[in-house]
Amino acid sequence: MKIGLISDIHGNKKALDAVLEQLEKENIDKIICIGDLVGGAPMSEEVVQKIINMGQKIVAVRGNRERYIIEGMPKVVHDERMKISDEQLQRNEWIKKELSDSSKEFISKLPKEIICEIEGNKIYIAHYPMNEDGNFRKHIKKASVEENEIMFSGIDADIYIYGHTHREVYNLKNSKTYINPGALGCPEKTNRAPYGILNINKEVVEYKQLYVEYNVQEVIEYIQKIKFPGYKGVLRLFYGIDD
Repeated sequence: MKIGLISDIHGNKKALDAVLEQLEKENIDKIICIGDLVGGAPMSEEVVQKIINMGQKIVAVRGNRERYIIEGMPKVVHDERMKISDEQLQRNEWIKKELSDSSKEFISKLPKEIICEIEGNKIYIAHYPMNEDGNFRKHIKKASVEENEIMFSGIDADIYIYGHTHREVYNLKNSKTYINPGALGCPEKTNRAPYGILNINKEVVEYKQLYVEYNVQEVIEYIQKIKFPGYKGVLRLFYGIDD
């Protein structure tokens, strides 16, 4: 089975469209979306509707950004280290108001994690591994294989797929595979969107980390035009520029 992996779209529909076009050329059997569909660029509604319209072709899990829409944004995130500003709270409310009822219903029903089996391989999918209390485990930006082992300790699987950290990871050890395809919608100072293709053929598991170029400047200019709450922070953190 040939599976496309996408994560952390953050409302960047232009990047999503570019990646989906490439995946279509690859004759993908399935797409796994690893959360954070919304947030960041101001096209969260369009992104969610795009995912909904893909139907059975795609499976998705809930990211922290979807949780913020459903439950409200906490005052501190990332292992209780990063305080949330008023602008971030206002941006979350702005995104929520922009979402249609069908989009909000869809993301409210997304599971926090999925465990499935494909051709004899047990796969664990989550935006980030969680503790028993449902909160994320220690935030590690770009994990080593040893850190991956600790992150997913107690979770029985052959392949672990996650996102959240915005950094590409592909680690192998003791017949275990750990994959983070990177943040599709957060190019930083590049003009490309990362994604991956996972090939599973019984005992053979292969992964390709891929990138597609798109017009990032067009997205930046749209953000500058809309000027939603906290847009300068989004441009700085997700696009690597100061407005």
